[in-house]
Amino acid sequence: MKPAELKNILDYSPDIIFTMSPDGTIKYINRTFSQVLGYQPEEIIGHSVLELLDEKEAFDSCMKILKEKHFCPDQEVFFKTKNGNKIRVIKKVKGITDKNGKVKEIVVNARDLAYLDVLKEKLEDYAEHLEFLIEDRTKELRKIKTFLEDVISSMPDMLVVIDNNEEVVLLNKAAAKLSQKNGDFLNRIHIYTEGKDIRLKDFIKTFDKEKSFKTFNCSYKKNSEKIPMFIVISPLIHEGQLTGFIFILKDISELKIKEEKLTLYKTIFENTLDAIGIIDREGKYVDQNSSNEELLGYSIDEIRGIHFSEILKIKNPQKIWDRLKKEGRLRFVATMTNRKGEERYLDIVALSVKDETGEDKYYVGIKRDITDLIKREKQLEELNKQLEKRLYTDPLTNLPNRLKLVEDLKSIGSPKLAVLNIDDFKEINDFYGYKVGDFVLKEIGNRLKSLLSGKNLKVYKLSGDEFAVLATRYIQSSEFEKMVHNVIYNIQENPIIYNDYEIHLSFTAGIALENHNILNKADMALKYAKENKKPVVSYSEKLQMKELYETNILITGKVKEALKNDRITVYYQPIFDNKTGKAEKYESLVRIIDIDGSIILPGKFLEISKKARLYPEIAKKVVKKAFEDFKELPYQFSINLSVKDIENREITELIFEYLNRPEYKGKVIFEILESEGIENYEEVSGFIKEVKNLGGMISLDDFGAGYSNFEYILKLDVDYIKIDSSLIKNIHSDIYSQIIVETIIGFAQKLGIRTIAEFVHSEDVFDMVKNLGIDYSQGFYLGEPQPIDKLFK
Repeated sequence: MKPAELKNILDYSPDIIFTMSPDGTIKYINRTFSQVLGYQPEEIIGHSVLELLDEKEAFDSCMKILKEKHFCPDQEVFFKTKNGNKIRVIKKVKGITDKNGKVKEIVVNARDLAYLDVLKEKLEDYAEHLEFLIEDRTKELRKIKTFLEDVISSMPDMLVVIDNNEEVVLLNKAAAKLSQKNGDFLNRIHIYTEGKDIRLKDFIKTFDKEKSFKTFNCSYKKNSEKIPMFIVISPLIHEGQLTGFIFILKDISELKIKEEKLTLYKTIFENTLDAIGIIDREGKYVDQNSSNEELLGYSIDEIRGIHFSEILKIKNPQKIWDRLKKEGRLRFVATMTNRKGEERYLDIVALSVKDETGEDKYYVGIKRDITDLIKREKQLEELNKQLEKRLYTDPLTNLPNRLKLVEDLKSIGSPKLAVLNIDDFKEINDFYGYKVGDFVLKEIGNRLKSLLSGKNLKVYKLSGDEFAVLATRYIQSSEFEKMVHNVIYNIQENPIIYNDYEIHLSFTAGIALENHNILNKADMALKYAKENKKPVVSYSEKLQMKELYETNILITGKVKEALKNDRITVYYQPIFDNKTGKAEKYESLVRIIDIDGSIILPGKFLEISKKARLYPEIAKKVVKKAFEDFKELPYQFSINLSVKDIENREITELIFEYLNRPEYKGKVIFEILESEGIENYEEVSGFIKEVKNLGGMISLDDFGAGYSNFEYILKLDVDYIKIDSSLIKNIHSDIYSQIIVETIIGFAQKLGIRTIAEFVHSEDVFDMVKNLGIDYSQGFYLGEPQPIDKLFK
C-alpha cells in the first residue's frame, strides 16, 4: 500500500490517532482526533501531549515503560477536548526505534470506549496498515544509511569516529589506509595549539563539549615520518551527554610545500634588490615590493589603481605595453624620472602572468637600477678615449704615434707605408738646441699633413726624428713611391725658418708595399737606405739579410739543445711593497744557459721559438720550475702567460694540477699579457675563474702598452695591474705619462685593484712611483733577476 493511501485510512479511522516525539511533542493527528477533541492540526501539532492529559504521572509512567519495552500496555485515560470536556479513552502506545534500539517516534492509538467494540475490528486493520507504513519508512531510512555510508567511504579526506571509550567505531577508506591499528590512532595524532604539541588522546579529554566543532593544525606520526595535517574535531552529544567524537583529517603535505614555497617567494619578493611592480590587465598597479617603492618614491597605497605610465615615466609607454601584451615577455633598457625628479637608467624585464584559462591576468615588471653602471660605462668610455688619445698621440706634434700606426695597419686591406727619417737631426739639436729641434719636428709634421691632405694618406710621428705616411685607401705602388719622392723634394727645397734662420733638411725614406709585416719591412728598407746612402728605398726580398736567416737557424738550434739538456732555467726578479720596502713577490723570467755558460735573454729566442713551434715546451718548463722552486718558500711568485698559453690545454692542465695542491693556495699570480690583445674572452675568463677558485690570483701585464682598455679590468676580474714600462721609464720627467698613470691608479683604487710599476730604473723614477700611490715597484734599480740559488743565498 502506498503511503498516501495509508494516510487516507488513518485520517478516516474512527480511532483517535496521533504521533509524537519521545519528549511528548505532537507531530501528527488524524481527522478523528480533530472531530472528537475539537483541535485543528495547526492548533495542536507542535504542542505537548500533556495539554490533553489530566495526569502527568500516567504519562511519565508510560514513557518509562516505553523506553524499556518500546510499547506501553493499554491504559484508560481521560483526554481533554478543546471546549474543556473530558472523554474516557483506552489508548495504545507504540515506539518506533532507530538502529541502536532507541525510541525515536511514538504512535498513540486512542479509542473512545463508547465505540470500542464497534471499532475494534477496524482498528486492528488500521494497525496492520500502519506497520506496513513503518516498514516502508524503515526501508527508506536504510537506503539513506547506505547512501551516507558510500559518501563517507568515498571521501578524499579521512573520517574517524570514536565512542566514549576511545574505541574507533568508524573509519572511511582514506583513514583506513593511514592507520590499521585502531588503538594507535589517538596516540599518533598530535595537535598544535597555543604553542604546544599535545597528543589527540590527551587533547579530547579537555575538549569543550559545548563547542560544535574546532579546527587545528596537527601531524600524524607514521614510523619516523611526520605527516602534516588539518583536523576538524566535532563532539557527538546525545541527550546532553558526550557519546564520542568525529574527526575529519586532511593531508596538507602538498599544501605545506606550496606554503613554504610561497613564503620563500614572498621573502624573495620583499627582500630582493631588484624593484618589482605588479599591474593588472588594465595596466594599473596592484602591488610592489620595497625596492620598487624606494626606486619610484611612492608607497603602494599611493599608486594602487593608477596606470603605470603615470608613475613609471618612461618613453613610449603605450608601444611597450602593446608589445608586452603581444609577446608576453620583454627585456629593454629605459630611462625614467622618479618622484624626486631624478633620472634613472633601468634594465627592465616585463612578463605576463596567466590565469587558469590562459588569459593574461597580471603583468610583472622587474627593474634593476643600472644608473651607476651606465655612469661608470660612460666614465670608462671617456677614460678610454682620453687614454687612447694619450697613448696613440705624440705629445709634441699632436700626430698619431707608432702605436696608432700598428692599430691602423690591422684594419687596412692593402696598405702602403713609408717611414721618413730626418738626416743628421742630432746635429740640429746640438747646434740650435732642443727647443729649435722641437720646433723643427712640429713644423715637419704640419708640412706633411698639409702636403698630403685629402689624398687618403695619414701622417704619423714615430720615435725621435722619424715620421710615417700610410695610404689608407688603395693606391698604385708607383704613385705611392712618386708621392714620397715629391714630399721629400718639397721639404728639402723649402727650408724651415726659425727667427730669420734658415734650417735646411734632408730625408731618407724606406717604403713597404706589402701587407705582411709591413712596418718591419719599411724599417728594414730605411735601414738599408741609410747604410747605402740612398734617399728612398722600397723593400724587396733581396734586402733580406743573410745574417737574419743564419741567426734564426742558430737560435732555433740553441733552443732545441737547451730543451734536450735541461738548460731552460728561470730567473726571479723581486717586486717590492712601496709602503714596507720589503720584497714580497717574485716574477718568473725565462733564460737559456748556453753551452759556454753565458745567459741568453728571452728577447733573442722567444719569438723565434714561437715560429719554430718550440714555445709550448718552454712554457711548460717555466711553469714546473717556478712551482717547484717556490714550493717551500714563504713568498708569492708570478708566471707570465700569453693568450696562446691559456688556449693550450696541456699548459692549463699542468697549472691546475699544481694549484690543486694546498701548499700553493694564495701564492701564485698569473700575469696575462694585455699588450697582445684579448679576443677570446670566454676562454680567458673561464681560465681566470678556475684559477681564482683554486686560490690563485690574476695580474694584467703591460697595461698601457697599446691595447689598453679599462673594460679588460672589469671583464677579467683582475687582482693586480702591472703598468707598462713605456709609461714608467720617463715618468719622473714626462707629464703625459704622469697623467695617464694617475688615471690608471685612480680607476684601480676605486675597484680595489693593486698596481705594480715595472722598469723602475732610477731613484727619481722610484720616488715618483711612490708619490703617485702605486702599490708595488719592480726594476733593476731595486733588484735584478737572479737564479733561485743566488736569490736566497
